[in-house]
Amino acid sequence: MVRITNSEKDTFNLGKTFSKILTETDVVILHGQLGAGKTTFVKGILEGLGVDSKKVVSPSFIIIREYKAKKINIYHIDLYRINKGKELVNLGYEDYFYSPRGISLVEWGEKIEHILDRFIKVEFSFLNLNQRRVKFSCKGYPQEKLRRANEFLRD
Repeated sequence: MVRITNSEKDTFNLGKTFSKILTETDVVILHGQLGAGKTTFVKGILEGLGVDSKKVVSPSFIIIREYKAKKINIYHIDLYRINKGKELVNLGYEDYFYSPRGISLVEWGEKIEHILDRFIKVEFSFLNLNQRRVKFSCKGYPQEKLRRANEFLRD
Protein backbone atom coordinates (compact mmCIF):
# COMPACT_ATOMS: atom_id res chain seq x y z
CA MET A 1 0.00 0.00 0.00
CA VAL A 2 1.40 3.39 -1.03
CA ARG A 3 0.35 6.93 -0.22
CA ILE A 4 1.70 10.26 -1.47
CA THR A 5 1.95 13.22 0.89
CA ASN A 6 2.29 16.74 -0.46
CA SER A 7 3.41 18.58 2.67
CA GLU A 8 4.66 18.16 6.21
CA LYS A 9 1.06 18.61 7.36
CA ASP A 10 -0.06 15.76 5.07
CA THR A 11 2.65 13.48 6.53
CA PHE A 12 1.59 14.43 10.07
CA ASN A 13 -2.08 13.74 9.26
CA LEU A 14 -1.22 10.41 7.64
CA GLY A 15 0.52 9.41 10.89
CA LYS A 16 -2.49 10.55 12.91
CA THR A 17 -4.83 8.44 10.77
CA PHE A 18 -2.43 5.47 10.84
CA SER A 19 -2.47 5.54 14.66
CA LYS A 20 -6.05 4.25 14.58
CA ILE A 21 -4.93 0.77 13.49
CA LEU A 22 -2.21 0.41 16.12
CA THR A 23 -2.69 -1.87 19.09
CA GLU A 24 -0.64 -3.01 22.07
CA THR A 25 2.60 -4.83 21.17
CA ASP A 26 2.79 -3.32 17.67
CA VAL A 27 6.25 -2.49 16.38
CA VAL A 28 6.45 0.06 13.58
CA ILE A 29 9.77 0.45 11.83
CA LEU A 30 10.33 3.63 9.87
CA HIS A 31 12.80 3.76 7.02
CA GLY A 32 13.93 6.73 4.95
CA GLN A 33 16.65 9.29 4.43
CA LEU A 34 17.27 12.16 6.83
CA GLY A 35 14.47 14.69 6.44
CA ALA A 36 12.12 12.26 4.70
CA GLY A 37 9.36 12.67 7.29
CA LYS A 38 9.85 9.88 9.83
CA THR A 39 9.68 12.09 12.93
CA THR A 40 6.80 14.14 11.50
CA PHE A 41 4.88 10.90 10.90
CA VAL A 42 5.65 9.77 14.48
CA LYS A 43 4.35 13.10 15.81
CA GLY A 44 1.11 12.44 13.94
CA ILE A 45 0.87 8.93 15.40
CA LEU A 46 1.40 10.25 18.91
CA GLU A 47 -1.16 13.03 18.42
CA GLY A 48 -3.63 10.39 17.20
CA LEU A 49 -2.96 8.35 20.35
CA GLY A 50 -3.61 11.31 22.62
CA VAL A 51 -0.12 12.75 23.20
CA ASP A 52 0.45 16.47 22.53
CA SER A 53 2.67 16.42 19.44
CA LYS A 54 4.35 19.66 20.56
CA LYS A 55 6.03 17.60 23.30
CA VAL A 56 7.44 15.10 20.80
CA VAL A 57 11.09 15.49 19.85
CA SER A 58 13.45 13.20 18.02
CA PRO A 59 15.28 10.77 20.31
CA SER A 60 18.42 10.87 18.14
CA PHE A 61 20.79 11.65 20.99
CA ILE A 62 19.15 9.70 23.80
CA ILE A 63 17.98 6.76 21.62
CA ILE A 64 14.63 6.16 23.39
CA ARG A 65 11.84 8.50 24.50
CA GLU A 66 8.80 7.20 26.33
CA TYR A 67 5.36 8.78 26.13
CA LYS A 68 2.21 7.89 28.06
CA ALA A 69 -1.10 7.88 26.22
CA LYS A 70 -4.32 6.97 27.97
CA LYS A 71 -3.70 3.30 28.81
CA ILE A 72 -0.67 2.59 26.66
CA ASN A 73 3.02 3.47 26.55
CA ILE A 74 4.63 4.60 23.33
CA TYR A 75 8.35 4.02 22.85
CA HIS A 76 9.90 6.29 20.23
CA ILE A 77 13.25 4.75 19.38
CA ASP A 78 15.90 6.17 17.05
CA LEU A 79 18.61 3.75 15.93
CA TYR A 80 20.53 6.24 13.76
CA ARG A 81 23.52 6.16 16.12
CA ILE A 82 23.40 2.39 16.74
CA ASN A 83 25.97 0.56 14.65
CA LYS A 84 26.25 -2.90 16.18
CA GLY A 85 23.76 -5.46 17.44
CA LYS A 86 25.60 -5.52 20.77
CA GLU A 87 24.69 -1.86 21.33
CA LEU A 88 21.03 -2.70 20.82
CA VAL A 89 21.21 -5.60 23.26
CA ASN A 90 22.77 -3.28 25.83
CA LEU A 91 19.76 -0.96 25.47
CA GLY A 92 17.47 -3.77 26.60
CA TYR A 93 15.36 -3.54 23.47
CA GLU A 94 13.34 -6.60 24.50
CA ASP A 95 11.78 -4.50 27.28
CA TYR A 96 10.29 -2.21 24.63
CA PHE A 97 9.49 -4.33 21.58
CA TYR A 98 6.27 -6.25 22.00
CA SER A 99 5.70 -4.71 25.44
CA PRO A 100 2.25 -5.89 26.55
CA ARG A 101 1.12 -2.32 27.22
CA GLY A 102 3.16 -0.54 24.60
CA ILE A 103 3.72 0.39 21.00
CA SER A 104 7.25 0.80 19.62
CA LEU A 105 7.97 3.32 16.87
CA VAL A 106 11.48 2.71 15.56
CA GLU A 107 13.24 5.20 13.29
CA TRP A 108 16.05 3.65 11.23
CA GLY A 109 14.36 0.33 12.03
CA GLU A 110 15.81 -1.36 8.95
CA LYS A 111 18.89 -1.92 11.11
CA ILE A 112 16.98 -4.44 13.21
CA GLU A 113 14.19 -5.82 11.05
CA HIS A 114 16.18 -9.05 10.59
CA ILE A 115 15.80 -9.84 14.31
CA LEU A 116 12.08 -9.06 14.53
CA ASP A 117 9.37 -11.65 14.02
CA ARG A 118 6.63 -9.10 13.48
CA PHE A 119 6.52 -5.47 12.44
CA ILE A 120 4.77 -2.90 10.30
CA LYS A 121 7.20 -1.16 7.98
CA VAL A 122 6.69 2.41 6.77
CA GLU A 123 9.15 3.54 4.08
CA PHE A 124 9.55 7.20 3.15
CA SER A 125 11.11 8.41 -0.09
CA PHE A 126 11.47 11.87 -1.62
CA LEU A 127 9.53 12.63 -4.78
CA ASN A 128 10.46 16.31 -4.68
CA LEU A 129 11.02 19.03 -2.08
CA ASN A 130 7.54 18.67 -0.57
CA GLN A 131 6.19 15.34 -1.80
CA ARG A 132 6.90 12.00 -0.15
CA ARG A 133 6.06 8.48 -1.20
CA VAL A 134 5.02 6.50 1.88
CA LYS A 135 4.90 2.73 1.46
CA PHE A 136 3.34 0.43 4.06
CA SER A 137 4.13 -3.29 4.42
CA CYS A 138 4.27 -5.80 7.22
CA LYS A 139 5.89 -9.00 8.36
CA GLY A 140 4.32 -11.51 10.72
CA TYR A 141 0.89 -9.87 10.81
CA PRO A 142 -2.26 -11.25 9.24
CA GLN A 143 -3.10 -9.50 5.98
CA GLU A 144 -6.23 -8.23 7.72
CA LYS A 145 -4.05 -5.67 9.53
CA LEU A 146 -2.96 -4.14 6.20
CA ARG A 147 -6.50 -4.32 4.81
CA ARG A 148 -7.73 -2.42 7.86
CA ALA A 149 -4.93 0.12 7.45
CA ASN A 150 -5.90 0.60 3.83
CA GLU A 151 -9.49 1.38 4.87
CA PHE A 152 -8.31 4.05 7.31
CA LEU A 153 -5.77 5.55 4.93
CA ARG A 154 -8.02 5.61 1.88
CA ASP A 155 -8.15 9.01 0.22
